[in-house]
Amino acid sequence: MAFLIIPIATIPFLIYVFALMDQHRHYRVLLRYALLSAGTWAAIFAVTLIVNLHYLEKYSFPLFPTGSEIKIMLLVCGLLFGIVFLVVVLMGLFSKKFIKTIVQSSPLFIVMSLLCLSILMIFVFVLPVSEKATYASAMKRADRSFDEMEGKIDQPIGMTLVFSDQICYGRSSSCRSTDYSNLVFMKNFEDRDLLVQVQMAFYDSSGNVMETIETGTIRIGANEAIPFLPESEIKSGKSPWNRFTLDTDSRTADIQYRYRYKGADE
Repeated sequence: MAFLIIPIATIPFLIYVFALMDQHRHYRVLLRYALLSAGTWAAIFAVTLIVNLHYLEKYSFPLFPTGSEIKIMLLVCGLLFGIVFLVVVLMGLFSKKFIKTIVQSSPLFIVMSLLCLSILMIFVFVLPVSEKATYASAMKRADRSFDEMEGKIDQPIGMTLVFSDQICYGRSSSCRSTDYSNLVFMKNFEDRDLLVQVQMAFYDSSGNVMETIETGTIRIGANEAIPFLPESEIKSGKSPWNRFTLDTDSRTADIQYRYRYKGADE
């Protein structure tokens, strides 16, 4: 989905850049392009906001990424803008007409401002739609798997692998070296809260163990299903839809686990 919605989100930026390519356009023409760009941006913003509100209501996903993730993107945009500004200033210092150089570079500053705005919009509103959709699909697979388990196993705890894939937004060739992100869900089938300790192994298609993980004590509510996450992932500052159990070199074909548990009130 990201391959579709990210290019769409760049349309407002491209519209105005196209208008600025001709330096002799009348300001009224530029104004029309600016209004068209702003209208397109507002439409994309409205649609993505509605979708994000849907995920907030149905899955309790936060409306925005975490503060630390937004700060990183603000730093990236600030760095890009700062580099362009520094280059323009240096060009002006080495030319005879410093002020004229700055004025002539104003379209470049407009383009960079629009680029930073587009990057922020994509990161804060557009890209999370794709990531939330992927995570919500994984949650649905977990629910179906646990529904099947409930009538077949006589165990207080069930676990299922719901996602094992590469998360990459570039070309397929650039994704070859990307690790596989794995997401496991755990469910408490009992009508009481439990304290659980889990050991888990991840197997590739040849039956070889790729990774193992062991957790501390996890509290899980009665009949509750939760993502199985290490403490480091929970405290990483990532948005909930970007948290995974662990990464492996290859796609996980199977998991095996064992656990110890006791009642939370014992």
